Amino acid sequence: MGLLDFIFGKSTKIENEFFGTMLFLEDKKDALNSYFECKRHFNPSNKIIEIGIDGEVSGPTQKQIDFFKSIEANYSIIAKAISPLIEDEFGNRKEGFKINDFNNEFEPVYLRLPRCEDKPIVWEIAFESDHDRNHTFTLTMSDFDAKEMLIDG
Repeated sequence: MGLLDFIFGKSTKIENEFFGTMLFLEDKKDALNSYFECKRHFNPSNKIIEIGIDGEVSGPTQKQIDFFKSIEANYSIIAKAISPLIEDEFGNRKEGFKINDFNNEFEPVYLRLPRCEDKPIVWEIAFESDHDRNHTFTLTMSDFDAKEMLIDG
């Protein structure tokens, strides 16, 4: 056991049929804060996306898998919900900012999925954009409605 394993605990990897190889990060003080990290192909962008999934060591639930699939299937609705929030917030930095083609201007790079036990499902999606390569645009969603945005960087 290495020093980092001693301090932070040993990482657990699992293989999931849908998400592939997943690293489980356990919070021993509060199990509800435990989560997985993984990467998976994301159909709307046709690229690999990083994913954080809240859960137990047994792996993601069918509800979480189904919700991920619904995000992919409803991505155009999600993009329409996100666009006004990005235009408003980023417009404060860049006067007259307007999104012309969301799919070409914003690349999804990260999803954070909750346990999907409560309704509405509150989750996050993050984007990178050529409009500002120094920042990441992270949106908090309630089902498919955009609620708030944070520009990190």
